Amino acid sequence: MPHPAATRLSALPSDLPQAWHGAATWTTTPEGQQPWRVRQEHLAQIMSEGMDLLSRVPNGVRLEVDTAASTLELTLTSGLDPAGFPACADLVVDGALLHTVPIDGRTTVHLELPGEQARVELWLPHTAPTSVQEVTFHGAARLEPAPPRGPRWAVYGSSITQCNQAESPTRTWPALVAAENSWELTALGMSGQCHLDPPLAQTLGAARPDLVTMCLGANVYGAGTFNARSLPPAVIGFISQLRRLVDAPIVVMSPTAAGPHREEQKNAAGLDQREIRAIIHRCVRSLQEHDPLLTLIDGTEIISTAELDLLGDLLHPTAEGYRVMAGRLAPRLAEAARGPEPLQA
Repeated sequence: MPHPAATRLSALPSDLPQAWHGAATWTTTPEGQQPWRVRQEHLAQIMSEGMDLLSRVPNGVRLEVDTAASTLELTLTSGLDPAGFPACADLVVDGALLHTVPIDGRTTVHLELPGEQARVELWLPHTAPTSVQEVTFHGAARLEPAPPRGPRWAVYGSSITQCNQAESPTRTWPALVAAENSWELTALGMSGQCHLDPPLAQTLGAARPDLVTMCLGANVYGAGTFNARSLPPAVIGFISQLRRLVDAPIVVMSPTAAGPHREEQKNAAGLDQREIRAIIHRCVRSLQEHDPLLTLIDGTEIISTAELDLLGDLLHPTAEGYRVMAGRLAPRLAEAARGPEPLQA
């Protein structure tokens, strides 16, 4: 049934920009409004087609509004996921997942809402580039950006942080941790592209985070990005550059456990994953001597070598594996966000 024109309220990023979170910027294309997780000037400095593509994957990008609308009319266009994972969007009402909607090419759906005042969140696909053509609420006189849920949290990492294997956008481990701790998420999981690119430190700083988490090492192993000589200054340099941009707590997590093909076998740069993990630990500990707001988490404490059943391919967690990661990381990151206790007089 058509709705009276007076009850049609658009929440496109151009109409209600304060209600959209998780994107560094937006551009307009023939397919609609395109979110980017990394600004174009930073991508120009990285010079990677892979980063350009992944920056258009709206992992963690979402609309958050307060409304009494009864229906949401939504049109999204999803591109091809480079890894072949299906795309879907999540509709969350007052913290509860109400709908998970498959997005295949240009998709239009009408989603029922409670029709009474509620916090409504629309999470865009976490796996594939996606543009927004229409986000229209029907049946309400007002539409307001929802107040922030809490502190701002930015997380950077590899495909294990992007979480393509998660069941939907709100069930990645960063989204689950953000929900558990009532944090506003900026998600910079970049499948295959976490190589300590200096412009990404600028992107993290621009998010004005109250906490930063970096999950380092998995892509460094996979691509042989650095050797034993070049990895320490790259890690220390990236963390130090970020520290100049933010005064918030920073958490660095080394790689979660993987199969013997990574833990024990040397890559093209002559390092196995155990050696990469040890270098990251050594780098962080050297910086902790002068930075009380820097925390180290050993990734094997989050998924261990005894829990390879949580890894579908002996590297990437399954959907259940991401839930386990979130359950273990949420309290540890909350503790790090509080910072060190003041010294007793």
